[in-house]
Amino acid sequence: MKKKCLILTAFVFFLFILYSCENPFAPPLLGPGTFKPIVQQASPDSVLHNFKYAYEYRDSIVYENCLDYDFIFYYKDQDQLPQTGEVWVQVPREGKGGDIYRTNRLFRVFDDIRLDTWIVRADSVEIDTVTGEKWEVRNVSFHLSLRDTDGDYNFEHLEATGFAKFMFRKSEDGWWRIVRWYDRSL
Repeated sequence: MKKKCLILTAFVFFLFILYSCENPFAPPLLGPGTFKPIVQQASPDSVLHNFKYAYEYRDSIVYENCLDYDFIFYYKDQDQLPQTGEVWVQVPREGKGGDIYRTNRLFRVFDDIRLDTWIVRADSVEIDTVTGEKWEVRNVSFHLSLRDTDGDYNFEHLEATGFAKFMFRKSEDGWWRIVRWYDRSL
């Protein structure tokens, strides 16, 4: 009887040790299912996969990891179009009013973020005019839907459809990241 009790105790202890090393908050490994885990950013396409994941799951840590330290977001100022024509606004990665700051606020305001249309097109290479670096390019057509479902912000619902041009480079750690994002939303 003591031997069985000792074996059972050892087995329970072994199971405890085995499962105590598991992180319940870690994303699942690649495999079947509707939950799409993050992937290693070994190519521009894997960065775009993580970028889409970050938006849809409102994951600011994954989002930040998609951006190079020299990242700049460009968009057309829609308010300036009637008066002065096309005006491109540059938003750096960091700082108050920077892209990470703005995106974190977006993730807090909207409870449901979807990129229902997300079609990656044509890959090419462009040379940066300042550094002479070769950057990989991906063009994406998208439809973005933002919803405040709990009413914290008056049940706001916004949508954007358009095209985006993403430019990528390998960072010092060997992983790909977005250096430039040109948003051509309608």
